[in-house]
Amino acid sequence: MTRVIFAYDLENAELCVQAAPVLARLHEEHQVPATFFCLGRVLEQKGAQLKPILGRSPLFDLQSHTYAHRMLRDNAMHGPGVSLDVLREEITLGKEWVERVFERPCIGTRSGCGFFQGMRGAPDRLAIFAECGVRYISTYLRGPADSIPSGLQQAHWYTEDGFPNLLELPGHGWHDNVLKGPRSSMLCLSWPPVLSWGIPNRPVRDPEEELAVQRVWYERAFSLGLDYISLVYHPHSVYRQSPDCQIIDLLIRLVKSMGLPTTTYTDLYREYAAAPEKVPGLDAWRWDDELDNGPLRLPQSLERRGGERVS
Repeated sequence: MTRVIFAYDLENAELCVQAAPVLARLHEEHQVPATFFCLGRVLEQKGAQLKPILGRSPLFDLQSHTYAHRMLRDNAMHGPGVSLDVLREEITLGKEWVERVFERPCIGTRSGCGFFQGMRGAPDRLAIFAECGVRYISTYLRGPADSIPSGLQQAHWYTEDGFPNLLELPGHGWHDNVLKGPRSSMLCLSWPPVLSWGIPNRPVRDPEEELAVQRVWYERAFSLGLDYISLVYHPHSVYRQSPDCQIIDLLIRLVKSMGLPTTTYTDLYREYAAAPEKVPGLDAWRWDDELDNGPLRLPQSLERRGGERVS
């Protein structure tokens, strides 16, 4: 049975403090767990306010979103990655702030933005995660050319890069702040879209429209029998759309109506760590299986012959 992980990237210090109690109340009312990937700088500024909201409930899995959201490797959309020294600082300080504020171990790190294929092919960077005591990372959050949406790629070990005990737990689908369509996010979109499903013809305008898009992703993961799906959400974006965080209530109700079980990133990691052979691997869902290999044909009126437009 496909599991669902509700996960949030806490990045905006002011709005996260406003959104956190609303999200916490929704999850507690529905008794649905959630993973919060917390930016170190947010905890540095607002940790005292966030601790009683998120730290009190066993439903909430609290992990790192790095310290300052800097690029952990080169990103085709957002520019070059930081040096190895800065990478170590991002991982170490991000992890330390979670442990300092919430007084519990932090074993997972989600990168800022994310990358196509995560940290594959970067053993020098993976070594730093391992040296810092990180057990799993969530960095495969983008489609080809580091575009959005991400796909439905599943968990895999970094064995080929020399780290058989470091697990990648990807995030899936739309980053909600991009799905909602601020003009500054348009750079992240691929054209033409790689996927032929789950792509609306315009940004969503309200929670109901957003639910219609996200339903496609949940149903797709379920129909394929994938191990899990976790859409990428941001409390500040959810709160800006509606202060009651209605989209999350709608998504939780949808998941319950579909009969899908819920879990957290850390609980899923623990399950896979206890039985490494159960990790689905990269072949469980492949971009190549989704591509339409037919020719891309523009309408006749847009073609040119000898430099002249054909009417």
